[in-house]
Amino acid sequence: MKMTNTLCSTSCSSYSEMPEPGFYLCTIKAGETLSIEPDETNHLLFLRSGRFVISSEERSDYQVLASNIVFCSRSYAYTIVAEEDCQLLVARFVTGNITIEGETYRTIAADISQVSYKFTAVPVNTVMGSLVDTVAFYLEQGIDVRAMHHAKLEEMFVIFRYFYPREVYLRTFYSLFNNNMSFRTLVVNNAPNAKNVEHLAKMCGHSLSHFKLLFSQHFDTTPYVWMQRNRAIEISELLRDTSIPLKSIIKKYGFTSHGHFSLFCRKFLGDTPRALRRRGHLATSPVTLDDVKKHMERQRRQKVATKRTATGEAPRRRGRPRKNEI
Repeated sequence: MKMTNTLCSTSCSSYSEMPEPGFYLCTIKAGETLSIEPDETNHLLFLRSGRFVISSEERSDYQVLASNIVFCSRSYAYTIVAEEDCQLLVARFVTGNITIEGETYRTIAADISQVSYKFTAVPVNTVMGSLVDTVAFYLEQGIDVRAMHHAKLEEMFVIFRYFYPREVYLRTFYSLFNNNMSFRTLVVNNAPNAKNVEHLAKMCGHSLSHFKLLFSQHFDTTPYVWMQRNRAIEISELLRDTSIPLKSIIKKYGFTSHGHFSLFCRKFLGDTPRALRRRGHLATSPVTLDDVKKHMERQRRQKVATKRTATGEAPRRRGRPRKNEI
């Protein structure tokens, strides 16, 4: 049995519309094997009951008991063999908000250098236990609300930060905090907490001009456009949940008015927020980065066509010009 991007197996209770990132429940019978392959996703395994042995490049045949947590980095492959029937809550995330207000990856670097890393389990304390039980209850009731997944993931990182010793916190997420991470990983890890491009540059430890230069080399676009695209995907997820008022989204992302918000949605999502909800397209088909790029290109072409119409410029034709056009 493998844990793949689809999160589907005969004994895993996952949800077809489960957001990315998010949680899901999994049951492994005694003697069964569960594999986690390297991809773009990190996993936190909360063992609610049972016992298993986990092996990877980091550590071989490490036994994990009930009420413990193990972090599986996206960089390694893991093999889990259940010694007893196991019930797990799995948190799946790409980066996560593992930095708290006032801290950056750069400021954590000095503390990380003092930590002796070793793959090991972390006990589920009382506060974390309450979170695990609550999320499991929601999933068992069939509640698959994208906002719940995001909120509980943020709460999970807050609990690690404030209700576990700092050494445990840093050791658990050592591979994410490691100062040797690439520029691209540094950007992706910090972006969820950045207010704007200048703030993101500061969090990554670079001057704004140097940051823009490095960014264009690694991402082949500007940091502003990249952040706007990602913001559009986040907003599309909130628009899918019709119980969230539009004014709450406007306030959360700092839009100056409903008109400003509508222009943003037209450019990046293809229509006004009310129209998107009314048609129900977002509920049946989550927005991807390719979708956002297509909408941006369509808006660009419409803008060019409108400008040509206003100036009386004839539209350009494809192919070679005819003789009477030369």
